[in-house]
Amino acid sequence: MPWFPADVEEWSVRWVLLHLIEETARHGGHADIIRESLDGATLYPLMAAAEPWPDPWFEPGEPAAPAG
Repeated sequence: MPWFPADVEEWSVRWVLLHLIEETARHGGHADIIRESLDGATLYPLMAAAEPWPDPWFEPGEPAAPAG
């Protein structure tokens, strides 16, 4: 998809907003995959560490020890 298609004269605010949300989510997912491959922590333990979740659900995640 070209940055500025010739057949589109103008975009609606709705389209621009939804496109920004989609792109942000896509790149956020990519960053999460890279982070998970580096430290091994997954979504729910990270969320339990960031928010006060009850104990029975998940133990808060801790950073992995540096290799080497």
